[in-house]
Amino acid sequence: NMKFKQYINTLLSFGKDVVFIAHASEDQNGDQVIYRPELGGKNRNELYRIADIMGYLTTVTTGEGKNARVINFKPSPTHHAKNSGALGGETGEVWLPDLKANPTFLADLIAQAKAHINTLTPAQLASAKALEDLDNWKQSCEEALYASDLNQLTESLDKSHMYYQNMRQAMLSKAKKLNCTFDKHKEMWISPPEFNAITDTQRDDLQAFIAERGLDVKTVCEHLGIDSLMQIDSTKIQAVKQDIDQLAKEGTQA
Repeated sequence: NMKFKQYINTLLSFGKDVVFIAHASEDQNGDQVIYRPELGGKNRNELYRIADIMGYLTTVTTGEGKNARVINFKPSPTHHAKNSGALGGETGEVWLPDLKANPTFLADLIAQAKAHINTLTPAQLASAKALEDLDNWKQSCEEALYASDLNQLTESLDKSHMYYQNMRQAMLSKAKKLNCTFDKHKEMWISPPEFNAITDTQRDDLQAFIAERGLDVKTVCEHLGIDSLMQIDSTKIQAVKQDIDQLAKEGTQA
């Protein structure tokens, strides 16, 4: 990751405009398909941080039924983007012309973005980029599915960032939803233990155990906060029985 940053900084020091082109990976988040650059997690997050503009190139069907290519620089739940250059107006959409007739299209687009950026004061630019960083970070946190995703986010978290605390809280919130824990000694996120449901035999035994104590399955499930006995982890069945015993005693005392 450090070599990557040094390489980019070297190119920028030469006064070069650096353009990265990547395939889009399709990631599933519930029913939502998300398109984002197919890059290694560390490098992708670093690019999000240093980039002035980032667009998603796709093909759409026009009102006339024709196919057209468009770059969308406005972030959305379906794709990652960044637009410090204010390209495409309010929609953030830039339609691709015939590149044979417009061979300098990309250079013109970069020049347009730089012209807008140059109208901003350093403080305005830093504030705008920091806010976009935060939005992209929240989106990356929302899309995280595994402990490995959280580890990549943790490694790329910049403590000097203007919104460091907001970013950290967004990551911790997602970690809580994923039931991941942080190992301070290994300095990494750990996935929750794999869930192993009770067997049909264990369920039947538990139903008899419940009936013997004058309770019913519905009452026990409501007490445990589950919809079915099959949602009980087999490794916790003894603890559940102790809980049921306590529930029965409280009912008797009442």
